[in-house]
Amino acid sequence: MRQKKEYDFVITLKHPDYKIYNIISVLMCIMTLAASVFGLLHSPFYNITWVNIFLMLVIVFNLVMALLNNKKENILTFKWALYAAAFLWLLFPLHIPFISVFFIIAALLERQIKFPQEIGFSKEAITFNTFPFKNFAWEQLRNAMLKDNMLTLDFTNNKIIQKETETDVSPETVQEFNEFCKTQLLHKS
Repeated sequence: MRQKKEYDFVITLKHPDYKIYNIISVLMCIMTLAASVFGLLHSPFYNITWVNIFLMLVIVFNLVMALLNNKKENILTFKWALYAAAFLWLLFPLHIPFISVFFIIAALLERQIKFPQEIGFSKEAITFNTFPFKNFAWEQLRNAMLKDNMLTLDFTNNKIIQKETETDVSPETVQEFNEFCKTQLLHKS
């Protein structure tokens, strides 16, 4: 969890498939490379052109490394390729600052999207590490339980959240967590 707070339990949730985000990031980088090559071929060579070539090599290197490390347990990130693409859109011959801002926002959002989802449980509240943080008091819950690697939160407003955990949880930890939740629910009701 990113907040400076002590939690009795932190549950890491199974991350979703980021395939669509990865495809969009790769397409954005390829679009930038194509536009940069086209722009460089149709403009005179200046000393600053070496910066463009270096940034294009950074993008290609990042894309190649991502494809080589494409394993199921790895989460691919294209942050540096997107930053390099943003700088390319700022430089001559492309020089379209609006698109550059869009690429910087995409690079910043990629980190937030691919950040591990965690839920912290303390005696005061339950905190989701989303942006912005979501805090729920124990009074808002009817039941909270971990069973078969599935976290279930049943709220008093009939909302139910069920999420799968990232790794297998030992039976002792499951029992300890469920007892903790029962205790908190009894004290807060």
